[in-house]
Amino acid sequence: MRLILFDIDGTLIQLSGVGRQVMGFALDQVFGTAGPIDDYLFAGKTDRCIIQDLLSTAGVPSSQIVAGLPTVYEHMARRGEMLFDQDGLVACPGVSKLIRILSQRQDVALGLQTGNIRATAQQKLKSANIDPLHFRFGAYGSDAINRVDLLPIAWQRARKNLNLTVNVSDTVVIGDTPADIECAAVNGAVAIGVATGSYSIDALARYHPNHIITDFSDTEYALKILFS
Repeated sequence: MRLILFDIDGTLIQLSGVGRQVMGFALDQVFGTAGPIDDYLFAGKTDRCIIQDLLSTAGVPSSQIVAGLPTVYEHMARRGEMLFDQDGLVACPGVSKLIRILSQRQDVALGLQTGNIRATAQQKLKSANIDPLHFRFGAYGSDAINRVDLLPIAWQRARKNLNLTVNVSDTVVIGDTPADIECAAVNGAVAIGVATGSYSIDALARYHPNHIITDFSDTEYALKILFS
């Protein structure tokens, strides 16, 4: 069984500033500040990490941040329900076709490895007309601060909840940032970089993924890489 885990922002869906708006609203509601959110680089980070960084910079004590996380996530989910549909997110080139094909294969289990919390991850996929039910397991931005810790969590859920056999060498992580590549490499999985986000092919190549592609427009080529 090949386990294939996708990032969301910049990988499955085109980058949008709406996620920043959703988080900023939630932080303002709970803490009265979103810190330096306008200048903060979100790419490759988990929501939990982003929140910690922003609020720490604003002087909020760590214990207070941790205590407020559940309420922040609730506000993000409610705000996201409205804004993501209103914004109308768009799938990256070739994604919809590729996901449909992969979801029909008996030798594949699709998963998510995303910095988004679970609620906004599902909202974004639905807004981009990607069925979240295609993804049978995963790890999310509320599960860990560091992205490299997400893959072991996803594996644990695949074993426990779906009774899937996890083979490290048959696990593929696909993402548009160096953090996605690092997560795969640290955990021994196959890393595929895709230049549909804010990093070019040349920029991604510096982190030595197993494969790099421009996008998923060429379905046959994408499948060849995924099963090489």
